[in-house]
Amino acid sequence: MATTFITSLPPHGYTLTSRLDTIQARTDRQKVTVTVIRDPEGEIDEFFSTTLYPFAGIVELSALGSLIEQRFRLLGISHDMISVIIDGVSLDFIALYCAYNLPDEFSPLTCFWTTSPTAIVHPHSAISLSHHYTGSDTYTVKVVGHTTDGHIASLSRTFSRRPQSDTVSFSVDEILSFALNQSEIETADLLASVAYFTISYGEIQKIFYLAHHPFFLTFRFRNIFNTPEYIDIVGTLKRKTAVERSLAICSGHSRQYNRVINRTYELTTAPLTDDQAKAIEQLIESHSIQLCGTPSDSDILITDHTCEVDNSDDTLISVKFTFRFASPRPTPFASDMTALMPSATHIFSEEFTAEFA
Repeated sequence: MATTFITSLPPHGYTLTSRLDTIQARTDRQKVTVTVIRDPEGEIDEFFSTTLYPFAGIVELSALGSLIEQRFRLLGISHDMISVIIDGVSLDFIALYCAYNLPDEFSPLTCFWTTSPTAIVHPHSAISLSHHYTGSDTYTVKVVGHTTDGHIASLSRTFSRRPQSDTVSFSVDEILSFALNQSEIETADLLASVAYFTISYGEIQKIFYLAHHPFFLTFRFRNIFNTPEYIDIVGTLKRKTAVERSLAICSGHSRQYNRVINRTYELTTAPLTDDQAKAIEQLIESHSIQLCGTPSDSDILITDHTCEVDNSDDTLISVKFTFRFASPRPTPFASDMTALMPSATHIFSEEFTAEFA
């Protein structure tokens, strides 16, 4: 009797890694060699190998999804062709990174691989969208807003983007520039303001509501599909600085040494929608997070959080978490931290002004 797989997986389409708990095969061997290969038709990346011994003629490879996720995280990818080879017999499928147990009816072909179908963005924000690539590089942006006389109107434009690893990026400013007729593309001056816009790829669509808060932070993180995503968070930021040092006496003089600076930031969000709360939960759970708005995106670590969400109509959803920069040295921002904590948020910026002279 040859070795045959008991577990069957679709060779086409995507198999979520959260559904890859156990792979079983039937064999008459006393032991079998098992290897797991990524991209078997390309670079042939063999990232796992072991020997299994059958019981009642059956061998099991457990936690396959976790093995694949670990490799995908290392490579920064969301999906790839995987080949499981047991005793020379191959089981091939396309694995899609997924950290959640999603319903059986979920299809990666019918949605963007993001935290939710809606998001709140601001001018100067960024947008990153990942999805199943069908071969088309065309994305449709529909903008809805108000005309100068207060009537609701809409505009549409087709953008051409070539996905990188099935991920495309948009700038909110480029969409606003087109919608408000501030670009080289003529739009007939229909809109005076923008309320929201949608980005569509074929039948897939996501809605972005435009907000104008004086202070917000933009984070870039890897979501449950290990794809990059941006989120704008409005709230109150508290900076805490703690300095640890040791004291020694040299030649009768006290000196400090082993100085360690620990600077953390506590962010308490403004009231959140349910979709925003779900996105922040994935931000907190993410294995890779960057804070945008610094001279370059800086890696951060979330060190503490309070994420409690209920369905009461009497309370507003709010999340609090503490983060620090991954670098052991404090990370300054342009103009003495004004990118992170703008002085414009303070009422008084000078001792005296002409009004009180």
